[in-house]
Amino acid sequence: MPPSVGPQPSQEGSSLRTRKSSRSAPTSKTSGPSSNSDGVSITKPTPAAFFHSCKYEIDTPLTASVYEGGAWVWGFMRAHLSNQVKFTCDLFKFIPTNPGAAKVAQVCSALGSEEFYCVVIPIMTWCIASYELSRALVLLLCVNLYVGNCCKNLFCLPRPPLKYRFGGSANSESGQGDRKFHVDALGFGWPSTHSCNAVSLPFAVLRTAYGSILHSTLEELTPMAIAGYTLAFLYATAVPFSRLVLGVHSAADVHAGMLYGVINLRLWLSYHQEIGTWMDGASGAFIILASLLMMSVHPRVNPKNYTVEETTCIVFYTAGFLVGANISKSLGLPTLCDEGTGFVVRAARVVVGYAIVLPTKMIIKNLTKFIRSPPCEKNLEVYQFGLGDFGSKVLQYGIGYGAGCTLFAPFVFKQLGLGVI
Repeated sequence: MPPSVGPQPSQEGSSLRTRKSSRSAPTSKTSGPSSNSDGVSITKPTPAAFFHSCKYEIDTPLTASVYEGGAWVWGFMRAHLSNQVKFTCDLFKFIPTNPGAAKVAQVCSALGSEEFYCVVIPIMTWCIASYELSRALVLLLCVNLYVGNCCKNLFCLPRPPLKYRFGGSANSESGQGDRKFHVDALGFGWPSTHSCNAVSLPFAVLRTAYGSILHSTLEELTPMAIAGYTLAFLYATAVPFSRLVLGVHSAADVHAGMLYGVINLRLWLSYHQEIGTWMDGASGAFIILASLLMMSVHPRVNPKNYTVEETTCIVFYTAGFLVGANISKSLGLPTLCDEGTGFVVRAARVVVGYAIVLPTKMIIKNLTKFIRSPPCEKNLEVYQFGLGDFGSKVLQYGIGYGAGCTLFAPFVFKQLGLGVI
């Protein structure tokens, strides 16, 4: 039987300082049923509920015996990390709380989201970068999110309480009626994958394009390289800090994410060429089976949260991207423009590419509607991610989005003569 996670409720967390802003309004310390504007029954959390009342059962498929054998190590690490998360919440009193800072933080946070990268990478693949670089970035993004989400479900370390969120007072008063906010509140925070991606992905691109600034003289660095590295450092600072301003991550979450991103970047620089070459020679069946194996050992929690669903999307987006690219090569459909391709053709490729990818994904979503669980936008308590939901996401992101980017779109590019080599 998987162990339960989380200590019993206590008064220890009630001493956490409340931010003196719109985030900090008195909340009732008693729990009881209530209802939101839609009439959905909800339960109001105590101020420290997300530190002391999050009890989850961890399920590690195919690896339960290994997990149980090292349970004492896991227990020690989780206790230490939990203390760090609780301790660093006191640092919120130093974080800007004005609405202007929140607006900027929301923009920075959106620019560091997984959705942002999944939009940018196809554009890079069609118009800007070599396939080898795009492939390496997809693999790096996949590893960042897979390992990060595995850690989230293994340690079950909660995000900061709702009172630290920007506008937290209103959200606390309305309980957990909004599914998006509810999922975010109960979703685990350690490590911050936004921070990991912000530290690793931009520097992976710049290092490939311009080399290391640590081993170059100022004369060797072009103005474009200097500008790129300057923006990358600003980006790698702004995105993690935005998560603190919005109150969705503690400083411990952000620190762990940034450290993890640096480690992944170092490994990527050392091994991405060998891994990419190996993936180019891998069969589609092998890539799909490897993806299924990755998901079969992904830790899960009960009650369910959105983590496994998110991981499924990125793993099979990556699988579809790789399989589609390998098929394109066998059909003579390279994805990149040549150097002489003009801006108009490149822009046309983006428009045509997304006119193929997005409808394909939507059509698959509608065709697989019958195998998915009923929507539960207002009640996480009935949220499910079963086999049918898994299959729908695999097809949407593997075929519609991943293969659409590297196979279907390039096929149409070639038919239209849009700058394909």
